[in-house]
Amino acid sequence: MKAAKWRDLSEDELTQKAHELSEEIFNLRFQLSMGVAKNPSRIGQARRDLARAYTIRRERGGAPLTLTAPAAAVAAPKETAAVPAKKPAAKAKAAAKPAKAAKASKAEAGRALAKKKTAKG
Repeated sequence: MKAAKWRDLSEDELTQKAHELSEEIFNLRFQLSMGVAKNPSRIGQARRDLARAYTIRRERGGAPLTLTAPAAAVAAPKETAAVPAKKPAAKAKAAAKPAKAAKASKAEAGRALAKKKTAKG
């Protein structure tokens, strides 16, 4: 739909269209993840239309549209720590190196002991 047609819509119609588009985007994202989307390019069109709806609402001087998420997407986001993932991984690698060195030294000690036994015998 062209922007001129969006501007002709009333506030209620604009809100309704925006709600429908947000649900459509949710469903399309779900279909894309499952690999069953019939028209994958439709998600881009729906996003642009939703952005147009938000823009028209903002141009009119009203508050931005706030839409409730579809019932399936209401799960609360999990909070994540602000600690970078690279530091713990680096520590894990550093901790693994001494363990490998200890195993290697035990193996070398075992080989040396085996050589001594065969040399005596």
